[in-house]
Amino acid sequence: MKGLILEGGGTKGAYQIGAYKALRELGIDFQGVAGTSIGALNGAYILQNDIEVMEDIWLTYDYTHFMNIDEDSYERFKNIDFTAKNFNTVIELINKARKNEGIDITPLRELLEKTLNEDAIRNSNKDFGLVTVWWDKKINPHPLYIEDIPKGRLVDYLIASSSLPIFQLDTMDDKLYLDGMFYDNMPIKLLEDKGYKDVVVIRLLDDFLGKINLNRHQDINVKVIIPSENLGGSLNKDKDSVEKNINLGYLDTMKAYDRYEGIKYFFNAEYKYDEQYCFEKFKLLSKETIESLSNLLGVKRDPSLRTLMESIIPKIGDMLNLHKEFSYKDLFYSIYEKKLEENSINRLRLYDFNKVIDVVNKNINCNKAMASNFEVRPILSLQKNKLTKSITNCIIKDIKNQ
Repeated sequence: MKGLILEGGGTKGAYQIGAYKALRELGIDFQGVAGTSIGALNGAYILQNDIEVMEDIWLTYDYTHFMNIDEDSYERFKNIDFTAKNFNTVIELINKARKNEGIDITPLRELLEKTLNEDAIRNSNKDFGLVTVWWDKKINPHPLYIEDIPKGRLVDYLIASSSLPIFQLDTMDDKLYLDGMFYDNMPIKLLEDKGYKDVVVIRLLDDFLGKINLNRHQDINVKVIIPSENLGGSLNKDKDSVEKNINLGYLDTMKAYDRYEGIKYFFNAEYKYDEQYCFEKFKLLSKETIESLSNLLGVKRDPSLRTLMESIIPKIGDMLNLHKEFSYKDLFYSIYEKKLEENSINRLRLYDFNKVIDVVNKNINCNKAMASNFEVRPILSLQKNKLTKSITNCIIKDIKNQ
């Protein structure tokens, strides 16, 4: 059985919509879903088989459809981040919420009651779990499955799971409920306890608590999809932020399953540029190029292939912020991506890598802006990283002439 785990993170959850659309496009089916907070809400719509409804809600409903708050307060709170590093802020908000001073989310409840079909979720023949906690001088964990929730009460428990500390806390059955993130923001255990040995986790954060959680589940196969950039504030419902995060979720997921390639950017999978091809391109760099790179990097060795492999390439990888175990393919892509970055080419689009190489080659010896060739915003002149620019130019010119 394959399960889907949806991490909590407020309005960052738009990322999961794009990620799930990609998973569905890849033909990946799930027999169970578990989520916390916004992950639980997204999971309910997935099991209802109404991801299009959820996407429409994300894209067309502004913050007033989720909470009763004035515009000034929304602008003040939208970029708040509910993570462990902001622990003191979170505790302060909890204390305010306990005094009923938090934001009223009655509109969210009304929206869920209008658009969720509890019967469809219960009849989906798929497992569904969520996490919340209740407060009684201490945090009491309350993970549960759909079969544990009384009929007609699903929305109540979804609200309980999603009660961020900035909201008015939800009271249910004489208990004060808090967001499930205070116990398990990535509820892999809920499906593992059901016998799942293969799960896909769609994360919204890149925090140490999440990494610790992942390390607890090494006995099962866990595929992690994680945002390649920060998703913004936990309450940001601005349309441009939502659209960006949905798009990023789709792109990151397609890359995670090797349908797209690239380091920072996204390219159609082009199998010509495999590890061997990229290695050969570096291996064929001329003695003159190696000498130039040595001078630029302060490498005082003879301009040999050994110097290139042992001293120069590791330094270039470090300058391009590649991980320590980077491959020749990683380096090859990153060198060309640097040209896109220097010309302010939009990262969140899909490109043809062959075309990128052609455009870079045409422009490497002239001042013509590359941006027009990709139909994105005008070039922004970047003066920093001059050394990296010189190094990548040097390599690209050599490869162009091979």
